[in-house]
Amino acid sequence: NSFRNMAGIARVCQACLRPRVSQFSLVPTGRAGFATCAFTVPSRGPTPEQTLFVAGLNEGKFFGQDSAEETLKLVERVAQHSPEYTLLFGISDRRLAELEQDNKVKQGRLTPSRDLEGRLHCEMVPVLQAGMVDKRPRKHVGRSVFTDQVHVAWLLWKNPQEARKVYWAFWRQRHYKDAEARSFWAKHFPVSSYGYFEERAHIIAIRATEHMMALRKQEMNNSTVLVVNNDIYDLVVQHLNDFLGKDAPENFNSQEFARKLRDTAEELCQDIIDLTPLLVFVYVILPLLIFQFFFNAGQYYLKQSGMLEQLMMGESSRRL
Repeated sequence: NSFRNMAGIARVCQACLRPRVSQFSLVPTGRAGFATCAFTVPSRGPTPEQTLFVAGLNEGKFFGQDSAEETLKLVERVAQHSPEYTLLFGISDRRLAELEQDNKVKQGRLTPSRDLEGRLHCEMVPVLQAGMVDKRPRKHVGRSVFTDQVHVAWLLWKNPQEARKVYWAFWRQRHYKDAEARSFWAKHFPVSSYGYFEERAHIIAIRATEHMMALRKQEMNNSTVLVVNNDIYDLVVQHLNDFLGKDAPENFNSQEFARKLRDTAEELCQDIIDLTPLLVFVYVILPLLIFQFFFNAGQYYLKQSGMLEQLMMGESSRRL
């Protein structure tokens, strides 16, 4: 009964947090509360309901709003009502494996936050270790970093007006994190940022939905907690709202719906030619070579014309 009550609360949360937009926007929407929400696929006959909790984490944040601390509290509550829960992480399989390898649980205790600060995805480590302590499955639902790179590079190559601003943006982006970082990139790189933020969120939502479909097929009512970075939290929720909406029970039994998810995932994860070296050559190395050519040509002209010696002699005479 307690789990049923919790599922009812989850449905209320879903209704309250459901986006009211007709198309996706890379610009984050303002929110005053914590980056958490829940989606429940209701039961149908003998098939029990499934609940997915989504938590957004700020980069490197362990305490306070949108932190590892709040997500740990969520996982603890879920574990009390559904001990057979599953943890999903919105990162690649390689990064999840590295986190597990580098952060083994010792004597059933979590690693102190001071020992984790500064590491990549350090904010996810406490949640990951909590799953280790509870001996619960931990799965990745993000795509590889290389795929992110090649997709963004392709979009930059097709949009030279954005590629020309990369060097400038590289020195500015360090001032922005999480949702503000997505706002920055979406403002100055509206096309290429789509390949990094929107596509990442889309594949995470698809794989989380496929996980829920697998649970339903096995007639399991275990809860699932999805942990993502806050730079794409809003986008993930928007996609999940479409996949796990009121038609979810019927869609989960549809071969067409499953095929559409599979085809979209394959398209989003398709590896294409890596144009990063070409972009670096055209927009970094080539301008430097051109600058060096004209600089050397100017020096050669001044030397041959004698103007350089005259300038140096004039400067020496003024000093004397």
